Amino acid sequence: MSQKGRKKKAKTKKVSFKDKQWFTIVAPKSFNFKPLGEVIGMENSILDRTIEVLLYDITNKYEDINLKLKFKVIDINLESKQCQSIYSGHQYTNDYIRSLVGRGSSKIQTILNLTTKDDFSYRLTVVCTTIKRARSSQQILIRKIMDDILKQFAKTLTHEKFITGIIYHEFENQITRVAKTIYPVSSCTVIKSKVISIPEGGEDKKLISQDEDFEIVEVDVKRSRKSEIKRTERINVKKMPQAKPEKEATPEEDLEVEEEEIEDEISE
Repeated sequence: MSQKGRKKKAKTKKVSFKDKQWFTIVAPKSFNFKPLGEVIGMENSILDRTIEVLLYDITNKYEDINLKLKFKVIDINLESKQCQSIYSGHQYTNDYIRSLVGRGSSKIQTILNLTTKDDFSYRLTVVCTTIKRARSSQQILIRKIMDDILKQFAKTLTHEKFITGIIYHEFENQITRVAKTIYPVSSCTVIKSKVISIPEGGEDKKLISQDEDFEIVEVDVKRSRKSEIKRTERINVKKMPQAKPEKEATPEEDLEVEEEEIEDEISE
C-alpha cells in the first residue's frame, strides 16, 4: 500500500502550559483538612490522582519521617482551586523496611484483606521480626496471632480509628504483646496498607487523635510442644564472673602461721 493510501491518524490537540491551572490538595477531615501540596494540570487529569506526603509533615515529629501517607483526589472545586482527597493507604520507606530484618533473625510476613465496622475494605501487609531464628512451628503460630488480632480490631473499629491503629503503632504493640510469649520479637510493623473499596457515601466523620484508647485484645494461643521455647533459645543475660569468697582461717591454721613467722625472725 502506498503512503497516499494510508489513513491519516487523527491529530490530538496538544495541551499548552497556559491551559493548566494550579490546585491545592487538602487532606480529609480525619487529618484536620491540612493542605498537602499543590499540583498543576487540568480538571480531568487531576481527578483520581494520588499524592504522597510524609507523616512528619502532619505531626512535625522526627520519628514519623519514614512513613508515607497516600491521598486520592475525589473532588475538585474550580472556584477555590482546591481538591478534596481521601485516605488511600500508607507505606514505609524501603530503607526502613530493610533495616527491620537483621542477620540471623526470622522475618514473618502476612497479607490479609479486612473490612471495618463501617464497610471500608483494607489490604494490610504486616512484618514481624524475631531476635534470633525461630522454628517453622513458632513462625506459623506468630502469623496466626497477627491475623487473629487484626481481624478482631477490624470487626469493632470504624474507618478513622482503624487508621489511627495503623499509623500510630497500636496494632503493632498489641501483636508484640502476645507474640513475644511464643518467641522473643524485635519488631512488628504494618509496613503497607491500601484502601480497596469505599462504601457509598463513605466519608471521614471524625478527627484522628493519637491519644485514643484501644481495648486490649485477648487471643487464645494453642501452643504445641514444638512451638514452646527451649532453654537454648531463650535470651539469657550474660553475668559477670563473681570471685569466690575466701575461706575463714581456723585457729590451728593461725597458730601455724605465727610459728612460721617466729622461726623466720630467729633465723634472721
